[in-house]
Amino acid sequence: MNEEYSPAHMKPRLPHVLTGIGLFLSLTTYGLNYMGLPDSIKINTLEISEGLEGEGGKSNHLDLMMVRYNEEALNTELDKTSLSLVRKNHSLPSQIYVDFDKSTGLTQTPIDSIPVRILKVPAEFPSIGNAVKEAKEGDWIIISPGKYFENKIEINKSITASSEWKVTGDLSKIEATIIDSGDESLFTILADEVEISGLHIINGDHTLDIMSKVIVMYNHFVNNLDAMSIEGPGGGYVGYNTVENDRDDGLDLDIGSDPDNKGSDILVEHNTIINSNDDGIEIRLFSYPDQNINYTIRDNSIIGSKNAGIQLISYDKYTGKEFMIHHNIIRGCKTGLGCMEGSKTVEDLSGASKMDELVYFFNNTLVGNQMGATGGNNIIAANNLVLGNALGGFKRFGRNSAIVHNLFFKNGGDDFIELNDNIINEGNIFSMDPLLDKISFRPAENSPVIDAGIDRYELKGIGSLEIPGKYIAGLAPDIGSIELNANNIEDISQEANLIVDAGKNEVLLSPNNEGLLQGEIKNISDKAVNFYWKLENGPGKVDILEPNKFQTKVRFYKYGIYQFSLVVSENTKMATDNKIIRYARDGEGKELFLKEEKINFIEAEDYSYSYGNVSVLNDSKSTGNKYVETKGVGIDKETFIEYSVGTAENVDIFMWILVKSQNPSKSMVQVVFNNQKSESFLVSNRKKWEWVKVPGTINISAGQWPVLVKNIEGSILIDKMLFSFDENYRPK
Repeated sequence: MNEEYSPAHMKPRLPHVLTGIGLFLSLTTYGLNYMGLPDSIKINTLEISEGLEGEGGKSNHLDLMMVRYNEEALNTELDKTSLSLVRKNHSLPSQIYVDFDKSTGLTQTPIDSIPVRILKVPAEFPSIGNAVKEAKEGDWIIISPGKYFENKIEINKSITASSEWKVTGDLSKIEATIIDSGDESLFTILADEVEISGLHIINGDHTLDIMSKVIVMYNHFVNNLDAMSIEGPGGGYVGYNTVENDRDDGLDLDIGSDPDNKGSDILVEHNTIINSNDDGIEIRLFSYPDQNINYTIRDNSIIGSKNAGIQLISYDKYTGKEFMIHHNIIRGCKTGLGCMEGSKTVEDLSGASKMDELVYFFNNTLVGNQMGATGGNNIIAANNLVLGNALGGFKRFGRNSAIVHNLFFKNGGDDFIELNDNIINEGNIFSMDPLLDKISFRPAENSPVIDAGIDRYELKGIGSLEIPGKYIAGLAPDIGSIELNANNIEDISQEANLIVDAGKNEVLLSPNNEGLLQGEIKNISDKAVNFYWKLENGPGKVDILEPNKFQTKVRFYKYGIYQFSLVVSENTKMATDNKIIRYARDGEGKELFLKEEKINFIEAEDYSYSYGNVSVLNDSKSTGNKYVETKGVGIDKETFIEYSVGTAENVDIFMWILVKSQNPSKSMVQVVFNNQKSESFLVSNRKKWEWVKVPGTINISAGQWPVLVKNIEGSILIDKMLFSFDENYRPK
């Protein structure tokens, strides 16, 4: 299936998008203030997001429209389909300013996607609910920054509800416009072409309860139960949302539950879903035949779901539904993709032997889950990167499936588990380090994933896959979700006129717990941009005192390694640069280098930094000898020590630790070498020192790399570490 050139099944309408020409026309027609407009408007060169073109391309219904600009009239032919769907990459103004202290009084008849009126909350209406009741077809409800306590609002007309982000492009307006729906639904949406965008929505239950074709984008959902629940007749577009700590599923897709109104196709893209208590995205197939709904799920990041990153729940009857799941990063979940049968929803990694729907599953990165993926009968799995999944790679793919040109590395169990004997298995790569950046998962230039994928694959009688051209930068697609040097990620940091710099990595040593974020933007073009700081990764809470300033203080409350991002946006484009701050107990940043000898010893006290309850003690029985004591207790239960170890070439090494337990029952230890996690291992001997081998082989490339020795449970003493190039070496 060629997603790029056969998109007729994906046609959510985007009528009210900030950066589209519709807003430009509405604001100029209604006489609102604007600045920096272009000298010409090039409708025919607008790039519409792939998959959103409508019925196979350009409409023949053209209207002549007059737009007033600098007291000159421009005659412009507008393609109504383009007008409705344009979202980004246009020649229209990057900033439009609206005075929210003055009434707009917009009452003219809309022209296609132009709002009839802009209704302002609370300036004109005391509540969101009041504004929705008074709204008419095509109105925009613009909500000013503040905290609102509202719920049970029914939307039965095609309107937009958004923050001031909608008309300014300022991403900080999203975070500042908070709606607490108090364990109830916020919006029940019954009308097509409703847009919910740019809102920070918290504490809801089936928060967006959707029964129609909608647009949901650029929202931030926190601590909801089913933040977005798209039911029976629903469908449309879900993009660029962030969902955190959902109490059930971040996105619950129950399209097709109503046999009399089976719903429509859906596109889910560029969402970040973090720490869902159940699934990141849950999809029920239901049992009605001939639903024939197409799901495209692409370019999402799903992290830490307690069950599946993406779960397909079969009712054991063929429905005609079809899935394109690609270029997603799924990590830290029970399984990346989970297929279930018998309408079961509690993920048990058993697969779906009665699920016959066709699933194109390609160019995903599945890392650090319990299982990479479980399958059904018709899965075409190509170009996926499957690494570090504790229980294994792919499990129970059925009779008409193909597993081709994937890379499997460092999975805890077998890469293939209980697969059907008839599966096609071709061109897969095993036990080869993909050489990824440990945070972004972007491959290095010498990575074996580069150009190692396939651009098309046909499984006779089942389906035909063709990778969209925008995802291919070289001779062939890369394996994994990130194509090196591709243009599919709209990143304004790659433009020559904009440089985003979050500053150098830093170390903060106790007792000082207050660091400094200090970034810089070099913007040669002088285009207006918005920016803010945010925490990307870290073991605990931090306080960023002034996130919307280039220089701000940040406070830490728990030892660890923290990654921050300076996020810069220009309309729908976004750029980031990262900064690491180590909040450590002590350390001098020592770096150690492995020599060419077979055996290399490192003294435990020669660490770079320590985190948590760590002490360096003198050995009373050996003059001059020292050892390190770690205790995993209280807030610092996971205490760890960081070493910096370098090598001159790519090598496989084997690691031993001379250690003794200090715990009456047991002590658990884990080693993380440049993001390669070992299995946890037991240290039980309390009476004498013993050499304990770290499980597995450590594959390292030339360079200097962090090595973390984590005391997960109990208390241990460490005297020395040993690195060997010889798998058979045993220390005495």
